[in-house]
Amino acid sequence: MALTLKIMRSPRATTVLLCVTLLSACSAHASPKATPTATPSATASPTASPTPRPTVSTVDLLTGTAPRHTGPLVAVKVDNALLARPFQRGLTSAAVVYQELVEGGSTRLLAVLESDAAPDVEVGPIRSARETDIDLLRQYGGISIGFSGANTGVKAEFNTAARNGYLVNASYDEIPGAYRLAEHRRDAQNFFTKPGKIASRKPGKGPSDIGLRFGALPRGGAPVAAGTASFSGQSALRFRYAGGRWVLSQGGTLLPVSPANVIIQYVTVLGSRYKDVHGNPTPYTVTTGGGKAVLLRDGRRLEGRWKRTGYGGTHFVDAAGRDLLLKPGPSWVVLLPSAGSLSTS
Repeated sequence: MALTLKIMRSPRATTVLLCVTLLSACSAHASPKATPTATPSATASPTASPTPRPTVSTVDLLTGTAPRHTGPLVAVKVDNALLARPFQRGLTSAAVVYQELVEGGSTRLLAVLESDAAPDVEVGPIRSARETDIDLLRQYGGISIGFSGANTGVKAEFNTAARNGYLVNASYDEIPGAYRLAEHRRDAQNFFTKPGKIASRKPGKGPSDIGLRFGALPRGGAPVAAGTASFSGQSALRFRYAGGRWVLSQGGTLLPVSPANVIIQYVTVLGSRYKDVHGNPTPYTVTTGGGKAVLLRDGRRLEGRWKRTGYGGTHFVDAAGRDLLLKPGPSWVVLLPSAGSLSTS
């Protein structure tokens, strides 16, 4: 896929934290009224109170499930190259995973984990960060990001973003003791880390409202059993619905993850100001503004749009502008280039 080189300048805006809406299925309900009796019995057995349902204060902001986690968030760049997939681990414990285009038509993953939910889960293999990640992560309001290496210019941008409080640089260069060097592959050496290690050495902020809304399955939508999201001629994510979750695979390899939601977020991809070691422009994915979106949940395809004002949260809405409600659970966000394709059946 041909990319046009364009220098991106990131505007500075204050992250807007929005109030999370109440889940219709998780709102607290009033206690049932007692039925009056003419002659109360002193020896009557007490009636058990109904089990309380989770309220907005107990529901997790990133997954819509209880309990609500408040510990520091950790984002980790995970290798998704063909030779890396057999070594992937930790993705099932992520609250949100973003899949983005990188050089040569390949993709890389950005996994967001709640350190108090999965402190000792090993995550990796870890690879280098991209300029795209800085703007994408600003909606989290100060998240720690773990990665290994980056272009010199990208490193400088990460350091600037860290000084401005947009994120916390928790890379291997900053805290090597939080990483484990593992197997040597034909193309690279594997690195792994644990959210608890990063959170203890370079803690960022806890979960905030990033625009995700959860609730019951909306009416409408077409049934979906399987499909493919193609980033390029070299990279395609395949998915099928089974047992209430989505089974993902790429290049014939099952990915170690089973999200409740797959969100297709159509984005513009440009050439960044930086180049890889071969002199090719690094793709820059635009995650501000808006565009088409598709939500896959409960075996159905729901059409909508995404919108993000400045560096605030990303909201997914239907054609009428109503929140596109996700199924409570983890989500996989496909940052699909507008030149890419989505097919479902």
